[in-house]
Amino acid sequence: MQRCNDCADKVVDMDSLCTACRMAEWRHFQAEEEAKRLKREALEQHRDAYLGRKKAMRDAIKAGVICALTVLLLLAMIAAAKDALQYEWERKPALLKAQGVR
Repeated sequence: MQRCNDCADKVVDMDSLCTACRMAEWRHFQAEEEAKRLKREALEQHRDAYLGRKKAMRDAIKAGVICALTVLLLLAMIAAAKDALQYEWERKPALLKAQGVR
């Protein structure tokens, strides 16, 4: 009868390791593969979260710039409206009257 090289238990056939040692070795490799897979998935999740935050920040900055430009254009329109109304109500009738138009 042959004995296992690791635990000295009975070995079946011509194998150098017993079934229990083979299972322990297999579980060890499976645990390593599982740890690698979990680490890879965690890295992917962190990368996705980082890219999501980066995109949200970029979108927020774009929205802020658009809002600021809209406010500036509104203020420019309000400032120009005063001069436009003054022209329409005061200067234009005076110019037309000077030219002889009713």
